[in-house]
Amino acid sequence: MSGTDIATATATTDVADAGGGIDTHTVDSLRTWLVDCVAAHLERPADTVDTAVKLSDYGLDSLYVLAVAAELEDYLDISLDPTVMWDNPTIDALSEALIEELAVQDA
Repeated sequence: MSGTDIATATATTDVADAGGGIDTHTVDSLRTWLVDCVAAHLERPADTVDTAVKLSDYGLDSLYVLAVAAELEDYLDISLDPTVMWDNPTIDALSEALIEELAVQDA
């Protein structure tokens, strides 16, 4: 495994561990998780995913949206309306919307 592979594996593990052991998420932690998730689906390095670009611009279709929504539900342990992905088409917008959704569900 190269140094880059090790760093990527470590970053992914840290993000996954944060979801399992910490109840508090931040916009930055969600953005990082989403970048890793999108990069995995696109089979490309995470540093090539621009958080301000619409996910549809990467060629991601409705099946992908449903898959990511399901992964988000598992990661955050909440129920999400899949339209949240369409209503917030960038990772930046989605991260902000998820923080708001978490606040509502925690209240």
